[in-house]
Amino acid sequence: MPIDPYAVLRALLRAEAVRNAPKPEVRRPEPQRPPEERAR
Repeated sequence: MPIDPYAVLRALLRAEAVRNAPKPEVRRPEPQRPPEERAR
């Protein structure tokens, strides 16, 4: 059963999106800046 090349491309795109998406649970511990500084 040959693998659908588009399925491979879709899997790669999904992996890239997951890797580039910010994960709230696996976030690096960064000091939270006050909203005034972040607005600048």
